[in-house]
Amino acid sequence: MKKLLPYFFLFSVIFAKAQNDNCSGATQITVGTDFTSGAVTSNNTASSTDNTLPVCNPDAVENVWFKVVVPASGNLTVETRSVSNSSFDDSVLTVYTGDCNSLTEIACDDDSGEGSFSKVKLSGQTPGTTLYISVWKYSSNTENGEFQVSAYEVSPPSNNNCAGATTLTVGTDFPSGSVTVSNSGATTDGALPSCNLDSVENIWFKVVVPASGNITLEAQEVSGSPFSSPVISVYSGTCGNLTEIACDVTSSQNFLPLVSLTGQTPGTTLYVSVWKYNSSTDDGEIQISAYDNTILSTHETLNSKNKITLSPNPFSDVLNISDISKVKSVTVTDALGKPVKTIEKPTSQLYLNDLKTGLYLVTLKMTDGTTKTIKTIKK
Repeated sequence: MKKLLPYFFLFSVIFAKAQNDNCSGATQITVGTDFTSGAVTSNNTASSTDNTLPVCNPDAVENVWFKVVVPASGNLTVETRSVSNSSFDDSVLTVYTGDCNSLTEIACDDDSGEGSFSKVKLSGQTPGTTLYISVWKYSSNTENGEFQVSAYEVSPPSNNNCAGATTLTVGTDFPSGSVTVSNSGATTDGALPSCNLDSVENIWFKVVVPASGNITLEAQEVSGSPFSSPVISVYSGTCGNLTEIACDVTSSQNFLPLVSLTGQTPGTTLYVSVWKYNSSTDDGEIQISAYDNTILSTHETLNSKNKITLSPNPFSDVLNISDISKVKSVTVTDALGKPVKTIEKPTSQLYLNDLKTGLYLVTLKMTDGTTKTIKTIKK
């Protein structure tokens, strides 16, 4: 009998249900600053299914329970990941408000995390309240085993919603108009883009239409960043009352989004949203650019006799005119088409140190009545 005892003990351990098999026995999770710092390792050997099946996967079974207190920011990410050599390889994750006697599901996911594991992002939760978390087997065919679950706080970026949109400055090509940003912690804000209804977790930008009425908006990947396959949508109107006017996923040479707009009203503000392609897309840095590389045909009359140049371009404080003898006056216009400086009887050196950094149109009125407009950039 003594020889059988070890085998009986092993048999009991293998089939013992998890202590957090039901909501009342939920394991407490401490909020971390990333997955690792907030993670606990658990076994999902549950004896039964406790609570209503998750909305994102009605085939889920045999769940185990956790609970967490919402931090002061009201933002929380809950995620499951695999454990090396564990036979448990496919999870479903649900999050609830309320108490064990009356729970309301507020989030559900079955494949947004690492591999076939799950992740949900929550924002605007009431600080200090307790949320209940349940980790399920994907189906009755999923084996039991160990896994990790974590609750961690990642604050959304400042341009997480339309009201906080980051301003883009219009350049003359992609590099001159680009900014590098991260979408880490972003949540989904606004109506989904028409070109890809699977898009999630967008960040916002705004840009003023230049004098030409033409503008290109383009996204490119950042070397080493896991964020790939972004989606761009463009809107007219104001935050809370936006109308989508363009949307793209793969128009550029690199199969990344590019939107080219013409005939826009100079001086108006457009809102731009950059989305993750779907919930499986990783967070990370991305480049977004607004630029206008069109010929200023509506602003200049070319004259073969007026082969005048401006230098340097870009300039810092002084702009030099190559031949002042044929120039009667100079008008400097900003990117919105507003005149900011007029110089009668100019010299060959234009002192423009009082101008702000940006794109300007310098119009030379010639003594023969013609005009020449040159695009310049103030550094």
